[in-house]
Amino acid sequence: MKKLLYIILCGILLSACTKEIDFDFHNANPVLVIHGQVTNNGRSVIISRSRSVNDSVRIHCLQGARVSVTCSDTTTILEYDSTTDSYYSPIPGKVGQKYRLCVDFEGNHYEAIATMVGAAPITSSYFSWIEMMGQRVLCYEMWADDPEPDVRNYYWFRMYRVSHHPHFENKDRSEPFRWGILDDRGCPPGKQFVDCVFCSEQAMDDDDEDNRTSILYDGDSITVQLMTVDHQVYNYLNELRSGQNNGVNPRSNISGGCLGYFAAGTVTRTAPVVFRRNDVSEWRNDMKNFLPFVTN
Repeated sequence: MKKLLYIILCGILLSACTKEIDFDFHNANPVLVIHGQVTNNGRSVIISRSRSVNDSVRIHCLQGARVSVTCSDTTTILEYDSTTDSYYSPIPGKVGQKYRLCVDFEGNHYEAIATMVGAAPITSSYFSWIEMMGQRVLCYEMWADDPEPDVRNYYWFRMYRVSHHPHFENKDRSEPFRWGILDDRGCPPGKQFVDCVFCSEQAMDDDDEDNRTSILYDGDSITVQLMTVDHQVYNYLNELRSGQNNGVNPRSNISGGCLGYFAAGTVTRTAPVVFRRNDVSEWRNDMKNFLPFVTN
């Protein structure tokens, strides 16, 4: 019975995080896509057009739009910023405030509303080795504080890596290396747990080309970001992840006939960590981790 439970839990863990986030959509003709955020780091909006799932060309923000974000009676115009390749303002959002996004582009009007959610401070994070089905497997674990333990909260987890390994020379690494969405069901009161599985130690030794997007190499710099989001954005990201496998586009929370999302949430980050394979510790039975991951 214990062995069966272990296999089931391993399967859940393996599905907890998705590889590089992919905002490709399923459309015969390109349609407008808007990705807007209000966070504690500022306000940003990226406008683009949908592309084929087979298109590897990096997306750039379309210029020429009028973009504004309104809170109460104050409206902020977001100008195009070439440094971030987005419509941007450094003015941070405030928890509990409602924000209205308005975008006017090519004669069409797009609009969305989102209320900013509080922070989930990251309290610990680390890599470890765990035995799975006879192999040592690299995994990552992170704990955070739940901002509102008495209500359902939703999170968007993203792991970024900067790699100088020769395998990735001249390749764009601006997108998250791993990402996932989750809520706080099943976690200890006031706590949130995130886990990711990468690859086996044997796969790292073999270094096959097909596995390189799952392998971490010595010297890779890792940063993890956790953003609180509302239920609508959570559903959008969930449908995006599912739709990439069955050809269905996610439902946007932006009116006007576009794809994309508008989110207002608080972002917390870990400090950059340089990955060193020999520094990774073994997972121990007395560690508190892995108790809540059955929620995924």
